[in-house]
Amino acid sequence: MTANLVTALFDIAVALLLGLAAVGSGVGDGLVMSKYVEGVSRQPEARGSIFASALLGVALVEAFPVIALAFGIIMLFTKGAL
Repeated sequence: MTANLVTALFDIAVALLLGLAAVGSGVGDGLVMSKYVEGVSRQPEARGSIFASALLGVALVEAFPVIALAFGIIMLFTKGAL
């Protein structure tokens, strides 16, 4: 009985981890790109340097779900080790 409960709770935790990471990444990407568009509209001549910074920001934001996926896989396959 308790082993099934622990398994179910781990599955719910992994699902929440991955779902919230995906939502957070989507929000972060939207914020980075909205600030990029805002910056280019204010100073069109600085488009290249702003674009490089925006790509760096998107790359950092996109690393978060990959890390969350790794933690989720680790949690999913080590739940029997408790």
